[in-house]
Amino acid sequence: MQKKIYPLLFFFLLIIPVIVSAQSSGAAFEGILTTRISMGGVDLGTLTESIDYSKGDVGEQTRALFKNIPPQDMERLKSMLEANPMMGMALMMTPPRATMYLKEGIALVKTKGFGYEIQHYHNLKSDEAFLYTASLIRPGEAVTAAYKPSEGYDELFTDDKRITAEGFHIERPNETATIAGHPCVKAVYTPKTTQPTEQAIPGIPMVQLRKLVVYTSEDLPKTINFSHPYYLPEDHGVMRIDVFMDDSDQPTMVYEITSVEPTAVDDSLLQAKKTEPLYRLTDTNYGMQLLGIMMGGMGTFQGIDGEED
Repeated sequence: MQKKIYPLLFFFLLIIPVIVSAQSSGAAFEGILTTRISMGGVDLGTLTESIDYSKGDVGEQTRALFKNIPPQDMERLKSMLEANPMMGMALMMTPPRATMYLKEGIALVKTKGFGYEIQHYHNLKSDEAFLYTASLIRPGEAVTAAYKPSEGYDELFTDDKRITAEGFHIERPNETATIAGHPCVKAVYTPKTTQPTEQAIPGIPMVQLRKLVVYTSEDLPKTINFSHPYYLPEDHGVMRIDVFMDDSDQPTMVYEITSVEPTAVDDSLLQAKKTEPLYRLTDTNYGMQLLGIMMGGMGTFQGIDGEED
């Protein structure tokens, strides 16, 4: 059972924006960050933030929202999904917009996906962290995992999400960009070898990483980099990651910080939700419940091309 669950579970877990920081490095930052994920050029946050779960027509709302996507973007998104069904699962399981509150070694990220919400709390002072996931479709259904930051993050980032200089060619062209008002420099990461072809689901290939284009800024400390889907060996804060899963000249997915607000953060904004019992991230019972919550809404979100099944 464990072997069948974990490849798929960790694929879902690691596209969740998580906020952790192993050591304090770079300038201290207190304030609020917002992030966004787009897939196939579609800003998924405009969809997830517009759904009213108090209404009973969640599926109808979702189909109506997808109808508003520009036709050219919708065609590209549909082509991606047809090429690999795992991309469809990634779309449904990706929480595309997050708010991160940072203060004195304490961080809390709040995000919402299709049918669920996540809160990830991380406290260096008390050496505790909680990952809380709750269903938005079935109120009261929630699960929480706990871990100690001092024990490391191997259970959060599997090998393919920990990017290293040993496994990747790293180019640093003399190119700059401005992201969320901050000047950034560019780096390009390409795998030195082809990734393993192990299948999470029989008959469905794993998504293959072809290239990462990364933008970093000296204005932000590298401690925020653990909030990203990939951990990268960069000395400054990563502001944007363009993820290429095929040979297209357009990224499959873009993770980016869209706003940076240095401000005093009230302690009330750092209060974490959690449920009992507190599971380990590798606990099979936790994995089963997490998948149940995250996949529970998939039957509701049918016909993303705007057509009824």
